[in-house]
Amino acid sequence: MNKEGVIMGEESNPTVLILTSEYRDNIIGGLGRHVTDLTSVGSKQGINFIVVTSSNTHEESYMIENGIHVFRLLSWQRRPHDFVDHIRNMNFRFVQFVIQELPLSFDLIHVHDWLTGLAGEQIKQILHKPLIATIHATERGRKQGVDNFLTKQITDYESKLIQVSDRVIVCSQFMRTVLQKEFACPIHKLEIIPNGIIPVNYLDIINRKDVFPFKRSKYFLGMGRLVKEKGFQLLIQAFADIHKDYPEIKLVIAGEGPYEDELKELTKNLHIEENVYFTGFVQELARNTLIKNCELVVVPSIYEPFGIIALEGMIASKPVVAFQIGGLTEILKDGRGILVQETTSVSLMECLRDYLTNPKRFQMIAHKGYMAANTTYNWSNLIHRVFEFYTKTVKIEGFSSENKI
Repeated sequence: MNKEGVIMGEESNPTVLILTSEYRDNIIGGLGRHVTDLTSVGSKQGINFIVVTSSNTHEESYMIENGIHVFRLLSWQRRPHDFVDHIRNMNFRFVQFVIQELPLSFDLIHVHDWLTGLAGEQIKQILHKPLIATIHATERGRKQGVDNFLTKQITDYESKLIQVSDRVIVCSQFMRTVLQKEFACPIHKLEIIPNGIIPVNYLDIINRKDVFPFKRSKYFLGMGRLVKEKGFQLLIQAFADIHKDYPEIKLVIAGEGPYEDELKELTKNLHIEENVYFTGFVQELARNTLIKNCELVVVPSIYEPFGIIALEGMIASKPVVAFQIGGLTEILKDGRGILVQETTSVSLMECLRDYLTNPKRFQMIAHKGYMAANTTYNWSNLIHRVFEFYTKTVKIEGFSSENKI
């Protein structure tokens, strides 16, 4: 790797080693977007970041990107037996690199979910640095009661990470309760810092009308990873009922994932395949365009610790509809969005039908949502809490710049 240009950070500000499976040019879901935004805004506020992440090419690389040191690494073995084996190999390479090759020093380690927790634990043990873990979601929550060998295996990794971490960040009161009840995490270790957005990132759109064939139509928008817990099957069922009376309305589902084929098959069985559009994964400009032109944003998740897509709808001044579960209850409270109490396609359908009957009634909801996204959930405000949390963790754990490697 090219190590030219590597410099030390400000001595007065914390230097944080970020270990993440997703970052910037390799974003799969909300985790990657969270880490990318956190480091982007944090670096401008004086936090020194070293990011160690996975390479999405056949080579390892090093770059300084907007003041952030980014190392993209390859897994130790290129042909893993399964997903967990791939994660182990990735973590092994992370540990090897940080211990033997990293030319920079740091004050603390920050990992995101169990995916990089294995490396975080090892580096903490070897270098005696404080470890912060952000738990974005839990495997049992994602699997909604399916308790097989893989779920138990990942839950064990999560439990160990929560146990050995000096401090734990969660994105909502819902997740704090989960970690207290299911993992016996002491309350003094837990800190709630919600996910945020960078409003300026949602300004640019694609002006060409031929990009999306449905752009001239009114449409509802669902966006996210296509997995069962995101609830798109309920949205499709609700839309099928609405479409009978409002044939001009379209449904757009943006994202990719293992549940895509089943969702497409469902639209065929309900005879609405001509009116439901699957866009696949979308980059920023396409995402912004879809949100800006939709009637409203639907977040039909049946498990959701937070829900960044809700913030994205809010910052675009769109009404956001979601089931009253998890972190969505907190984001959309106080009239910032529409919370559907029963997690059924029928209840969702009734809510969407209500919107179509009188959409002007939802303008105030959209305005309140915009204000919350632009203040409470704006990364420029949240980053100060992160900065204080980093600094406090280093001081409490007895580490200082003199102890850097």
